[in-house]
Amino acid sequence: MSELGYADIQAAWKNEQENEGLQNLGDLKLSKMVSYLSNVRLSLASLGADEQIQADILTQEILNLEFMIEDLLNIRKQKILKSALSGHRPRGDMTLSEEDFYNRFQNALDGHAEYVNDSLAGTPKTTKKKKKEKKAKREEPESVPDTDEIDYVYVRFLREIEEQVMGLDERTYGPFKKESVAKLPAANVSHWLRDGTVVRFVPEEDIK
Repeated sequence: MSELGYADIQAAWKNEQENEGLQNLGDLKLSKMVSYLSNVRLSLASLGADEQIQADILTQEILNLEFMIEDLLNIRKQKILKSALSGHRPRGDMTLSEEDFYNRFQNALDGHAEYVNDSLAGTPKTTKKKKKEKKAKREEPESVPDTDEIDYVYVRFLREIEEQVMGLDERTYGPFKKESVAKLPAANVSHWLRDGTVVRFVPEEDIK
């Protein structure tokens, strides 16, 4: 993907506004938006005291960019919440942070549904039981991280990775050939998503 400019960010913002469904974004595209904003800020900081007109122009551009990016992400947040409440996964590409937000909110909804069902069945989970579970968890010896608490993500590699990598779950992954697909800890692929090494991949069985 080529570098993004002001017009591209404006188009993405308007596209998100004008369409009901979640539009494709992804970590790489968002990273390029943020990078462009950072470059404009650097340009403003490098101006001399006698370049007030150019400074005013860049200041206004920064304000516009900040508004569009913030509004874009807030619009997307509302769409993600709406999709979760309706019981359907958003079809547009999400950033890793949006994916985590969606999963956490969906888990909260599932937990509340379970709470309602347990209450109707006359067997609500007690606070005492939860305290015992938390105490037992604290007493477990620290060793390999609990994989149940690690978020995983499927990715497709756009570039070859010749070296093996150690995952957050202390497992060894790789090397990876171009176009290969892998399920990896989200924390380990965040930088690859931003620099274009990988793209998100959603298995068909995960699409409702």
